[in-house]
Amino acid sequence: MSYKIAAIGDSDNVAGMALAGTAYTHVHISKDSTLAKLNEFLASEEIGLIIITHRVADDLGVEYQQIISKKKLLPLVLRIPDKTGYAPKAD
Repeated sequence: MSYKIAAIGDSDNVAGMALAGTAYTHVHISKDSTLAKLNEFLASEEIGLIIITHRVADDLGVEYQQIISKKKLLPLVLRIPDKTGYAPKAD
């Protein structure tokens, strides 16, 4: 089976991922819409990798940690630096 990639982040990161061929994208504007989209991506059988920026994951807070702690093996969730290079000291 061939899996697809999803990306969640600021508009610049998401635009770059879309240009690189990422199948599913979401620009983080509000916490509620992003949490809903993350849950949608996690429930999809087509998606094998979700790329999310550190800053967005931090903005989502405890809810993000709870969702990630309960997810299945796939899709993998990979946190990456955003356009400013922001990454927490400990991940």
